[in-house]
Amino acid sequence: MGGTTHGTQRMSEATTVASGQRTSTAELPRLPVVVVVDAPTPGGDLELGETIGVGGMGRVINARQVALDRPVAAKFLRDAADDPGPLLREAIVTGRLEHPNIVPVHLLGVSGGGAPFFTMKRVEGRSWSELLTSPHPLVEHLETLVRVCDAVAFAHDRGVLHRDIKPDNVMVGSFGEVYLVDWGLAVSLKPDEVLPLAATAGFAGTPAYMAPEMAAGDGPMLSPRSDVYLLGATLYEVLTGRLPHRGTSDVAVIADALAGSPPTFDQPVPEELAAICTKAMSKRPEDRYQSALVFKQAIIDYLRHREAYVLFEQAQRGLKQLEHVVAQGSMLTSQLGLQAHSLFAECRVGFEQVTRLWPEFAGARVGLQRALGLMIQHELGREEARAARILLAQLDAPPRELVKAVEVAEAEHQAREVRLALLERDARDQEFDLAVSEKRQFSFAFAVVTGLVGVSLQVAIDRFGFRPTTAQGALLASLAVVSAALFSLVVKRAAPHNTAQRRIANGMMMSALSSMAVWVTAWRFDVPFLTSVALYFCIVASTWLMSWALFTSHSRRVALPLAAAAGLSLVFPAWAPAIGGVCGAIAFTWLGLFMHSGAAQPPRAA
Repeated sequence: MGGTTHGTQRMSEATTVASGQRTSTAELPRLPVVVVVDAPTPGGDLELGETIGVGGMGRVINARQVALDRPVAAKFLRDAADDPGPLLREAIVTGRLEHPNIVPVHLLGVSGGGAPFFTMKRVEGRSWSELLTSPHPLVEHLETLVRVCDAVAFAHDRGVLHRDIKPDNVMVGSFGEVYLVDWGLAVSLKPDEVLPLAATAGFAGTPAYMAPEMAAGDGPMLSPRSDVYLLGATLYEVLTGRLPHRGTSDVAVIADALAGSPPTFDQPVPEELAAICTKAMSKRPEDRYQSALVFKQAIIDYLRHREAYVLFEQAQRGLKQLEHVVAQGSMLTSQLGLQAHSLFAECRVGFEQVTRLWPEFAGARVGLQRALGLMIQHELGREEARAARILLAQLDAPPRELVKAVEVAEAEHQAREVRLALLERDARDQEFDLAVSEKRQFSFAFAVVTGLVGVSLQVAIDRFGFRPTTAQGALLASLAVVSAALFSLVVKRAAPHNTAQRRIANGMMMSALSSMAVWVTAWRFDVPFLTSVALYFCIVASTWLMSWALFTSHSRRVALPLAAAAGLSLVFPAWAPAIGGVCGAIAFTWLGLFMHSGAAQPPRAA
């Protein structure tokens, strides 16, 4: 209890200092005489057992109230010569304050020897200060502090100040009950027959926790905000494990309390809790929370926000990683790019969840804006102006330099798009594999016609003695010109804006006209028909070989058979019509079978 010793004595600055005023015997109320005996002596009203603890203002003993056969805690003066006033006042004020977080008083009396004492409910548990030395979640300690605030707020509502709030004076039961004990230094905010008036109170309390006005012994400055300071000092010990005021001597500790310097935290502490503690421990009372209930509400708000804090801290860690990735923009790889998007998604979800859980928390909005800014920089580094623009629209107040950077990137992107469109247009213009269906049909038809004409002419020569003239060969060549003209018309209609198709059509016309020129020349110089056939295939094969070299690989399927026809016709001129017809049929059948649509093939170098 008040300044109670548990195992080892705490530092002197953590010991309660009583008021210097002493109560005279005449001021004591008339108290019932109770027969107090040491257990197991029979015949007593109160049987005393072992001592639970000894503090600066009293001695607490484990006892049994015989009439009701119930265990109680009995508090006596530490020394018979001590002033009984604080003990009696503690019993009376505690008896007045019936609250779930204040230990009930059962009896106030004197022993047969005249020693004043009172009995109260015996709490099966430990002092909060003991629990602070063992591992417990912070949330549990904050919930304990909330219950202490309830007791303090109730006392303030009854016009009572505790003046000695600290973990030593809080008992935590085995089932989570929380009790604020040791009301021996309590004073009243209004005239009272039992309690001293706060305005006339002198120096009293525990130096390690005192508010500046308490350390100054300034009674008129005492108010509920003095207890709020003690609540803040208790929170400081919960957060740091250290006493709020420290020094090498009692005088140094009191001087530290008088200074009222803001608390410092030399270890990681949740930012909101640090702010609550700092406000509660403000030097000027008017800067503190206005009541214990308002202080309690701040703690409750933090407890409600702790899930948001966990999410916020996770998002903050992701934000730091995102900063690191974006900082490596000059070494940007696909892996880093994926990592950046993954981290940004995590940050964004985290900060947005925090905002939903705690709309008033500005840190989440600031974090989200920072993540958006980093991702805009990342997208600009990847030349993704559209993505950067989308992200920029989500910034609350985008910096001018970032807006300018996005505008420049969009202009560059648009210029690239124009260049790409021109390149794609040029690529489509040079694509050969268009109008495939029409070309295939023409190839098959031309294969059939070529084969029939060649074989039929060979049969007519060999079987029926037909002797064709060069003029008749020129007439047949005109049919090729007509076919090439038809082919050109079909292809140009199928792909009217494609340069490559126009080249193919023009090439076919030139090939046909060249062959026609061969026949006309042969007729003019009386070249024999069969020799003219061989020369014809030489010219046509050369034309297709040039097409293979300059335009498309499809031409090889015609060039190779026709080259074979030219060579065989020169070796076997008598069979030139049949050789030409068969090879031509093979050439154009091969071309039709393997012609397919696909990507444009670039022109081949000569």
